[in-house]
Amino acid sequence: MSKFVPLAKDQHAKLRVIQSGDYTRFRQQNLIPVVVRDFFTLSAEFPLVFVTNESSEDFMPVAIMGLQEGMNIYCQEEPFPAQVIPVGFGNAPFAITATDEKREQFAVLVDEESPLLSENEGERVFTDDGEKTEYMEARVEGLVQAAQQHHQTQEITKYLAEKSLLTTQQVRLQHRPDGRLYNIDGIYVVDEQKFNELSDEDFLDMRSRGLVALVYAHLNSLQQLRRVSERQYTADKRAGETESEESS
Repeated sequence: MSKFVPLAKDQHAKLRVIQSGDYTRFRQQNLIPVVVRDFFTLSAEFPLVFVTNESSEDFMPVAIMGLQEGMNIYCQEEPFPAQVIPVGFGNAPFAITATDEKREQFAVLVDEESPLLSENEGERVFTDDGEKTEYMEARVEGLVQAAQQHHQTQEITKYLAEKSLLTTQQVRLQHRPDGRLYNIDGIYVVDEQKFNELSDEDFLDMRSRGLVALVYAHLNSLQQLRRVSERQYTADKRAGETESEESS
């Protein structure tokens, strides 16, 4: 359970952060939220689709890292098996929140329950004088950029929805030879036909916003569904073999 509180030099004077590539904290999250910048790096590894936010009902982009709800097949153990990671994976144990409507001022939060925190090892957060270390200044800069990317992603996704370019799609993948079937409901993709039928004015507007390349990256990423399904099949088969060995 996470416990985010404002980062304070008095309360967290001795805090250190352990550098780690352990992403097993996401092991039960098969749909990982992503931002615009992720589309151009993750599309070669993961399917990137859209889902609706349960609280706001707005659309949000996610990377599919598993075909069974509650199981991320990439984060079950170390090391992370892919060559690229989502921007959000690098935020822990920190988060950031805007403190003004113009999103010009931010407050840094720290998860006091994170296993990445220590008082004995890792990078110091504050100097002896109570100032942020160079390490922490760099982390804050990265968090601000991530927050800006998140806001930009919300605006872009809203734009795609307003143009009626997002359409629901059911994913059904069947594996041979045993015929195992994987289904994912509730996802949305860009309707390629509608995208191709955009007026010249709308297409030029999207290009000026940098969205054309993003849409192509999204559509190309759907080719990675087979890659994920094969990894899911292998993981399920291995789990089944382990259960058989334990029961015998």
